[in-house]
Amino acid sequence: MVTQKISIWGNSLGIRLPQTIIQQMGLKQGDLVAISTEGNKIILSPAKPKYTLDQLLQDITPDRQHDEVDWGHFRC
Repeated sequence: MVTQKISIWGNSLGIRLPQTIIQQMGLKQGDLVAISTEGNKIILSPAKPKYTLDQLLQDITPDRQHDEVDWGHFRC
């Protein structure tokens, strides 16, 4: 367990995350984290980004598309 001091950052309070924890979680500058509580615990978790359909399809070009594949007759 690591102990950190809560500090004032502008009009908010904040803590610094130790490098060992950052590396263990694979976090980097700019990553989003979800903040929740459980009893008297504060829980930080890597946030799963929510993409729009346009974002998901932005790199799709005709040369990256393929024709349909015939997998044969399929029975459930």
